[in-house]
Amino acid sequence: MKDKKTKNMLDEMQDNKLLKIEEFGFWLVFWILFAAVLLQALLGTTLKELAGEIAALFAASVYIVYSCLKNGLWTRKYTPTLKANIIASAIASFILGLINAVRAFVILKRPIALRPTLQIVAISVVVYILCFALLELSRLIYKKRREKLDDVEDEKEG
Repeated sequence: MKDKKTKNMLDEMQDNKLLKIEEFGFWLVFWILFAAVLLQALLGTTLKELAGEIAALFAASVYIVYSCLKNGLWTRKYTPTLKANIIASAIASFILGLINAVRAFVILKRPIALRPTLQIVAISVVVYILCFALLELSRLIYKKRREKLDDVEDEKEG
């Protein structure tokens, strides 16, 4: 059975421009959704109330990560390294800890005490560990996939 595809009515330049527009549109929606979740979390919205936004953000994130790793892509400007993963994990952990502290002590006006402070620190440490583990796993998958794709390209040339 033949696949009926619609004819592309765009030339190469127009097709490339459309891809850039779609890419920008995706990232615009992604970061606006991320900011909306962040703002609502700071304002005290419950996870139940944020479930739809979090599900959409999660789906987009999983799609991008899966598609990039499948195609042996990381970013245009950086390659994954252990040092970059350590730094990125620390930044994510710090930001989440700061958000939790602001929400708990400023917005919800809970008294600053040892227990909630330790909870925030514990959450931040867990986020660091999970983020680092996911980034390292992604880095290893990327390297393996990149090597496989490079081997296929070398075989075609030879």
